[in-house]
Amino acid sequence: MDEILRFASQDTGLPIKRQVKRNLITRESMEKYVDKRMRDDRDAARLEQSRLVLEKFGLLPPGYDLHAEFLRLLSEQVAAYYDPKTKSVNLLDWVPPDTQKPVLAHELTHALQDQKIGLEKWELAGGKDDKPLPDQQEYVVEEEQAARQCVTEGQAMVVLLDYSLAPMGKNVVTAPDIVDAMRAGMADNKDSPVFAAAPMFLRESLIMPYTWGTDFVRAVLTSKGKEAAYGGMLETPPVDTRQIMQPETYLLNQVVAPLAIPDLDKLVAPAYERFDFGGMGEFDVYLLARQYGGDDAPKNHYPHWRGGYYFAARSKSGPKDQIAMLYFSRWDSPEAARSFAKLYAGYLPKRYKKVEWITACPEGPTGCGHAAGMTEQGRVFMENQGNDLLILEGYDGGLIERVRNVLLNGMSVPGPAAKNGK
Repeated sequence: MDEILRFASQDTGLPIKRQVKRNLITRESMEKYVDKRMRDDRDAARLEQSRLVLEKFGLLPPGYDLHAEFLRLLSEQVAAYYDPKTKSVNLLDWVPPDTQKPVLAHELTHALQDQKIGLEKWELAGGKDDKPLPDQQEYVVEEEQAARQCVTEGQAMVVLLDYSLAPMGKNVVTAPDIVDAMRAGMADNKDSPVFAAAPMFLRESLIMPYTWGTDFVRAVLTSKGKEAAYGGMLETPPVDTRQIMQPETYLLNQVVAPLAIPDLDKLVAPAYERFDFGGMGEFDVYLLARQYGGDDAPKNHYPHWRGGYYFAARSKSGPKDQIAMLYFSRWDSPEAARSFAKLYAGYLPKRYKKVEWITACPEGPTGCGHAAGMTEQGRVFMENQGNDLLILEGYDGGLIERVRNVLLNGMSVPGPAAKNGK
């Protein structure tokens, strides 16, 4: 471990400030740790909270046991782990030592990151573990957190690859073809049956920090060198998944301005109440496009993302297991907005038992920029104005008009509805 720690330090330029504690643990201890982290971790709790939202978007099948399946996935995938609470690396007593050495290079990189910036607080990016932030702040912080996770895992993956290449006198910069071949081998799921059987959303969400993060760190390392790719990136991290997925935007310091979010609770009151809110970043668009259009669809949509969020609500008089959805997105052109609307509308028949368009153009439900329809769970409304696209599912007609006036026409959020004609 000490030898590998020195390698990780030399490879990254991150100094060793103190030795790292190490434990040899059993499979049972590891499973208990993963279960506890899932129950305590804010992101895992948020994922569980968002199960109905993911089902609504078609990213999970109805009734999917998200906690149990995610636990099975992590238990299958974990080969060693660094615990920032105890400042220790934990090795698995059933895995051969030689197999764990490259993984240790990865986990000890996390230890060096932790010694430099304090991983737990840094990865929160100003967020809080115990309670949600106001929507405007939450919208920004969510993307920052996702980007920072890609930094920590991407840096650690590059060190793992460098450690594996070191006996040949090569590294990820000098041997890109070998790295690509190694990456392809890691993507083989023959030894990971739980992972292979999981829904696309879970597979891609789980590996995103490692795959996209690795490519991001490689790009910065190749372009600007070691200091920028490690210490510099920890000090000036990317701000959203767009910068991760398109590294040139990070290198050029191109930042998408956050959307202004109105008082959504007031907007849907009094008939509806909040269920969940979340940002929809570039990686979320990737997931939706892949779900709706297949493996080749994402590249036609996610590079054009310029902001987005969803707001899920429950009708106070409706069934508790049914939610209404507001999804607002901004794109780099009207053509990109219409293209995504067409993709989204095309997948609706797979998400609902019945979709009947009431108003739509001959070219289809998005051909004239707006469309309205009915499903067994209520109304569907889609409209794009310029670069903005508004999608509403499950809200009543009066509220649809109020929402479109605020989000598309720039009107202020109206006050409470008048009572008794006053």
